[in-house]
Amino acid sequence: MRVLVTGGTGFVGRNLLYHLHEQGHDITLLHRPTSRLIDLPEGIRCVTGDLTRPETIRDVCRGMDWVFHVAGDVTWGRRLRKRMFANNLEATRNLLDEAERSGVKRFVYTSSAAAVGLPDSEQPADETFPFNGYDLNVGYAIAKRQAEEAVLSRAAQGFPAVVVNPTVVIGIRTYSSSFFAAVAKGRLRIAPDGGVNLVDVEDVARGHLLAAEKGRVGERYLLGGTNLSFLEAFQKIAEAGGHGGRMRLLRKPVAIPLSLAAEAAAMLSGGEPALAWDLAKLSGRKLYYSSDKAARELGYSPTPFEKTVEKTVRWLKERWKSAGRG
Repeated sequence: MRVLVTGGTGFVGRNLLYHLHEQGHDITLLHRPTSRLIDLPEGIRCVTGDLTRPETIRDVCRGMDWVFHVAGDVTWGRRLRKRMFANNLEATRNLLDEAERSGVKRFVYTSSAAAVGLPDSEQPADETFPFNGYDLNVGYAIAKRQAEEAVLSRAAQGFPAVVVNPTVVIGIRTYSSSFFAAVAKGRLRIAPDGGVNLVDVEDVARGHLLAAEKGRVGERYLLGGTNLSFLEAFQKIAEAGGHGGRMRLLRKPVAIPLSLAAEAAAMLSGGEPALAWDLAKLSGRKLYYSSDKAARELGYSPTPFEKTVEKTVRWLKERWKSAGRG
């Protein structure tokens, strides 16, 4: 298949590129002129464009069979909300226009579990969970929800689109700072209260391809892994990294004032807050999800958490060693 991928210089997109390359697909990567083109498969074509500027992506989907729209903006701080909505909602609408004009056979949009909703129960949420992002006023969840609604509205009119909703992604081929690396290296010894669903990035990449091959038009599929408390997950990561010992718990009454101070500092610095208000509000919630629909309809099967942790720690240690930071 001739395939266009956006967001291929990011964590999920890079792993998707490798998976598609291994399957023998003809790949074109759409990226911004400022993107860092590191650790990409050999032989893929690269074209530049800005999804928020329609004139720069004219005819980018021409001749493509599949489009994987992975590009997005994961921003939790309140200062950058406007940019986040542009990079998620406006960008998606612009690419949809191009894909529809070019008659692509399948359009797979990478949304987020946050766009399904933000549960707080031992019972994992599925795709039917009533969305509560507006009630909680969580900007990232709202932006991804609106973007996937734009995709699904086109699907309702006959456009061949499918949505995938990854949970919190961990794994190999990540080159930006992450909580996983900080915990594995012993630099982060405090775990948020509550729970989370953690998924292997290579499972998410496979799930994208399964959605293209088997997904039903107009449907969305949660791509998750293991539901764990943050404390248990952080403890397992720290032990795999060789930094066992007691992990402390950051409870909501402490997280809230810390986030307010961090947001104020971010306003002055122009960056992202160390602890965003939107994240602090979610402290204590059990953000658990079920991937039963993807397993049933796509044949999706997640990797056990411990295996993902071992593989990721091994990859990180090799990277640190090669960079002289082992």
